[in-house]
Amino acid sequence: MKEQLEQALEHVGDASYLLVYRATAGSVRPPAVVRSTAVRKIARFWRWGLGAALVLGLLAYGGVSYRVADGITKLERKPLVPAADVVSAVHEDVSFRATDGLLLKGWWFDASALQKGFAKPDKAVVFVHGRGQNRIASSFHPDKIAPLFLARGWDVLLFDLRGHGESEGERYSLGQYEPRDIVAAVDLAAKKGGVDRRRVAVVGESLGGGSAIMTVGLDPTIGPVVTDSAYADAYTVVSEVGTNYTGLPSWFTPGIVLAGKLFFGLDVASVKPAEVVRAHPERAWLFIQCEGDKTVFAHHGRDLKAASANPDTELWIVDGCDHVKAFTEHSAEWQQHVFAFLDRELTRAPSAASR
Repeated sequence: MKEQLEQALEHVGDASYLLVYRATAGSVRPPAVVRSTAVRKIARFWRWGLGAALVLGLLAYGGVSYRVADGITKLERKPLVPAADVVSAVHEDVSFRATDGLLLKGWWFDASALQKGFAKPDKAVVFVHGRGQNRIASSFHPDKIAPLFLARGWDVLLFDLRGHGESEGERYSLGQYEPRDIVAAVDLAAKKGGVDRRRVAVVGESLGGGSAIMTVGLDPTIGPVVTDSAYADAYTVVSEVGTNYTGLPSWFTPGIVLAGKLFFGLDVASVKPAEVVRAHPERAWLFIQCEGDKTVFAHHGRDLKAASANPDTELWIVDGCDHVKAFTEHSAEWQQHVFAFLDRELTRAPSAASR
């Protein structure tokens, strides 16, 4: 038996082989090789290959995410068309600084210039446009809405958010940095209108709506806020419709968001308008939301309403319209909801006589 085993081992000639044997009736069956050096080399090759492929895949994913984050947060600027005189024959070009120093530009409309002989207005409104828009070229139609406010005795400020129109800034942030612009705009409107800041209303669309809500988190002393097509959570809305803007599969969204944070300081996950609403039960809000909105889904309006503990908060869900189209398709109802809300809320704000 011993001699037979030694012969078998000698025949194989490599101690690295595993030999399986069985001795029966004084004989040994041929050895079975379970794992050879060649098999081990192949296994090492595959492990190395898979590791390299994983690294290359991650690098490609990161590179694409960076490129898209860089491009999608910078927008082509639209020209200021139509001109200011479509709102009013009299206006003032204004420049002012955001709270972080960026230079912002806009138009100031004094309602008293249109109402000769009437008392100076005791209220003002700041309009905040959406992504890729500007103070006048906007799907919100400030060229049509602003004259309605002027006719009702409101001073009006139309301005360009950072990264839009004629204002400084390279990127937009979905409401992380835009509140710095809005606070400065409210300050300017209060100063030029000679009114308490609590009598300066803010009306925002889409990006402007979400940013207007976030502004209350930065400065709760601003006046009443009306939003049209605002989102309750920025990361949620990016996850829901981001592929429409990137053209990439949804599994790229986390990488794009991460690249925006790491390389450009844009923390989408920090923008939570619903949380700001929840934190301010003392404030009533008006949320306008189209049921058929394909950009900011209708649940965002409902989520914002649900976050408010104030019994005077209103949600107007509009049937049969898409993103920021409530005014376009239901102008009379829009005016009824907005002006009734603002008139009620301003009765709670200090008047010029009480300041």
